[in-house]
Amino acid sequence: MLNAVANTTGPFHLNRNRELHFSRRVLARNLLGLACVATLLASTPARAAETVLVAAMGGYRKPVLELIEAFRKETGVEAQAAFGHIKQIETQARQNREVAFLIGDKSLLEPTGLFSRFDRLGTGRLVLVARKGKSLNSPEDLKDAAFGRVALPHRTRTVFGGAADACVKRLHLADALSSKLLEVEGVPQVGSYLSSGEVDAGFVNKTEALALAGRAGPMLELPQSCYDPIEISLGTVRDRALTESQSRFQAFMQGDTARRIMTANGL
Repeated sequence: MLNAVANTTGPFHLNRNRELHFSRRVLARNLLGLACVATLLASTPARAAETVLVAAMGGYRKPVLELIEAFRKETGVEAQAAFGHIKQIETQARQNREVAFLIGDKSLLEPTGLFSRFDRLGTGRLVLVARKGKSLNSPEDLKDAAFGRVALPHRTRTVFGGAADACVKRLHLADALSSKLLEVEGVPQVGSYLSSGEVDAGFVNKTEALALAGRAGPMLELPQSCYDPIEISLGTVRDRALTESQSRFQAFMQGDTARRIMTANGL
């Protein structure tokens, strides 16, 4: 199911509790009957008119929550977000016409054919993170016996899994790491494994690496020459007549506040 739904009403530090409460309520009342997909929001027509609904890839949870809170504070307009992998958020956009925007890797969003417009938000960066207690100076360190399991996101369903796979190959580490690599669902799962110490190192995006500060060990940003460029975009779903609130959100995402938030989150 989707990882979370967030209500931005109130101070940002309260979003987590509201997010969990709201998620339970929405999932209980609005399952679509699809194996891993939950409806983003059950709303009355009046509420839909005043709330901006966004679906985003799970690896960008932290900046998206900050963006919708900043948007609320700046405009007074409510915004809510749900998170999942590409298939989940694509389903949200197809099933719920109130979802006007998706945020994620353009290379995954574009093939869905859902969008009339893309606005560039930032550039994704691949980072290698060690668990606490490990030293990390170079990708070559992964060859050492001190590194047992090394997690990476799914190679084909996630952009950063594909980037990690490409980087391992281009740095000529594939043979040495073949028995160590552990493929998981996505970037958040790699982060969870790192913070719990279940893996010795993991490939994540820089956003997740920054969020792991204090819960994991050193991080090493990998050269962008070892993987294809990653563009993070706001996709506007085609055949949606944007409300005034949605138009304001679209404009906000191209403004200085949004750029500062994206930059602070490594994008």
